[in-house]
Amino acid sequence: MGRYDSLGRLLADVEENEITMSLTDIATLVGPLPPEAERNQFWANVRGHHHARRRQWLENGFHAFFDRAGSRVRFVRATNGDVDADRSDKPWTDNELRICAEAYRRLWDAEQRGDRMNKSALRREVLEADLMGRVKGSYEFRMQNISALLDELGLPFVRGYLPRKNVGGVKGRLVAIINDIWNRNEMLEDPTADPEELETRVVAALDKLSTAIGRPPPGTADVPRVAALSNRFARDPNVIAWVLQRADGHCEACSEKAPFNRSDGTPFLEVHHLRALSEGGPDIVANTIAACPNCHRRLHHGPDRQQIRRSILKRIPGLVDHPKREIGFQS
Repeated sequence: MGRYDSLGRLLADVEENEITMSLTDIATLVGPLPPEAERNQFWANVRGHHHARRRQWLENGFHAFFDRAGSRVRFVRATNGDVDADRSDKPWTDNELRICAEAYRRLWDAEQRGDRMNKSALRREVLEADLMGRVKGSYEFRMQNISALLDELGLPFVRGYLPRKNVGGVKGRLVAIINDIWNRNEMLEDPTADPEELETRVVAALDKLSTAIGRPPPGTADVPRVAALSNRFARDPNVIAWVLQRADGHCEACSEKAPFNRSDGTPFLEVHHLRALSEGGPDIVANTIAACPNCHRRLHHGPDRQQIRRSILKRIPGLVDHPKREIGFQS
């Protein structure tokens, strides 16, 4: 057994995302530290066969940050998005994401029934049998990502896994897996005024459109404006998803391809209401187009915006010129 193994065992049991230890604390745990421990290089987050001590934090999903002035070390959980911080060459596979989501669903079902389930025992079971090579920190982070996505989709999350929103490039795949495991493929997403919730619900709605052909979503004729720190309209993610799919990667104003792709590979287009929601326009497919950023700004601020609007209404089948009307607020 190595002299630093006790540090690894301590970090393996840490539930928080960060822990700070003084050099004295660490020395009490592992024995006297060499003079080099007062240098940043000693705590560098680099693997090596002769750096067994570094494996103690890296393999438990942490990065170390040495504070020389305070003679202490911050261990910060170090997982970001679709890649483990300690395995940057190993992206998460669909199978690994599904394994995490299925384990989460077991906890979720137990909590919904009012039963208690040993979260730590389940984690050990999954890591030892199904996610060999992944570390505890990576698994825990991914479970918190699932909590964040469930919360944004309007579902309850497991209380033992507080939401962490920086899901990274796996978001689309993980949402699709959640749709499947939670049997959400036949349901429409609820409108929301929260931008982060809306983004996630659009991803979920797009996943459903990719596997099924149906009628356009009904949308919302009387769009509620929700009062918060600022007034926002509750947008329908199903309408956004339908219009983006209809556009097929091309701006419906200028017919050019989207100027670039998002980080998940989908074309970057913005959804525009031909009759603005602030003018009483409905949040429905017949009042909505997908536009590139330039055309979107032009439709809002260009001197020829009304001419472009009329041209779009004539050119794209199914669009309707809705009249202006008064709108109210919903508290």
